[in-house]
Amino acid sequence: MKVGSWETRQDGDRRICVTCGTVVRGYQYRVYPAGSRFFERCIGLAWCSGCRVYTGSMVYVPHEEILVDVLAGLPAERREQLRHSERKLVGYLDRQAPDEG
Repeated sequence: MKVGSWETRQDGDRRICVTCGTVVRGYQYRVYPAGSRFFERCIGLAWCSGCRVYTGSMVYVPHEEILVDVLAGLPAERREQLRHSERKLVGYLDRQAPDEG
C-alpha cells in the first residue's frame, strides 16, 4: 500500500521501520536519458517488507552518480511493465535479495 510517509528511525547507516523493526529498503532509478536537462531527476522508492507499505517520490541524483539498474537483465517488455506500476516494481524488488535491490 502506498503511503505518504511512515515513521522510521536511523540505525547506523540504515533506516528501520518503527512499527515492525524491519530494515527499510530503497531503490532509485533514472527516468530521463543522459542528454536530458532533467537527467538528475529520478524516482526514489522506499518500502517496509514487514508492514507492506511504500513511498515514492522524485529525488535528485547527481549526474555523475551511477545508479545500478536491477531490471537490466529482464526482457524489455517486463522492465516497462514494472516501471509503469510502482506497486508491481516494489513487489518485484521486495522479492529480490536485499543486496540486489
